[in-house]
Amino acid sequence: FTEMPTDNFVESSFWNFDALFQPQQHPARDQHDTFFLQDPAEAPELPAGYMAKVKKVHSQGGYGSQGYKYEWRVEEARRNLLRTHTTSASARMLYQLARQEKFSPVKYFSIDRVFRNESLDATHLAEFHQVEGVVADRGLTLGHLMGILRQFFTKLGMEGGTQGCRGLPRAPLTSPLFSGITQLRFKPAYNPYTEPSMEVFSYHEGLKKWVEVGNSGVFRP
Repeated sequence: FTEMPTDNFVESSFWNFDALFQPQQHPARDQHDTFFLQDPAEAPELPAGYMAKVKKVHSQGGYGSQGYKYEWRVEEARRNLLRTHTTSASARMLYQLARQEKFSPVKYFSIDRVFRNESLDATHLAEFHQVEGVVADRGLTLGHLMGILRQFFTKLGMEGGTQGCRGLPRAPLTSPLFSGITQLRFKPAYNPYTEPSMEVFSYHEGLKKWVEVGNSGVFRP
């Protein structure tokens, strides 16, 4: 795996939201969920050609999508914010990959801070670190993704890792790093930028409930 550059805490709404097919009227883009900047309030430059393609998919559809059927605004895409996820870095890397004359398989990762306007509790923080991973190759399936996620949690020290969808048997997990986690399971989910998508949950013994520890999916075109 090659580390992605993630040293820009300030990101444009375009890379944080629009390039990931999140509509401009989505609640996550409101100020009560996202920290927007006043100075500098707007990104100075965005890739014009790619921006036109993103606009078309949002407003008209394409690549198998019917779109959201609304008037996409570049002013909204230019708004600066504190990034809400490092998937914005993945979007940038996939854009660079698509511009290459000849495709070559890649594996990327990052570990860095993200920011959300959250009410603080046992499972939510306004600032936290996110682990991001991207694998780009031909012929990949959801099974490959689940296998990588299982290996990831095993590398963290979880010796009894399991993979599967809701309702399937789950093996116990043991880990000196995650003493509150005893089980792991995958659950079907929705992301605007991946299809299919899965949330990863672990059972926390201290909280006595299932806690989301990850999100995943296969990037849409």
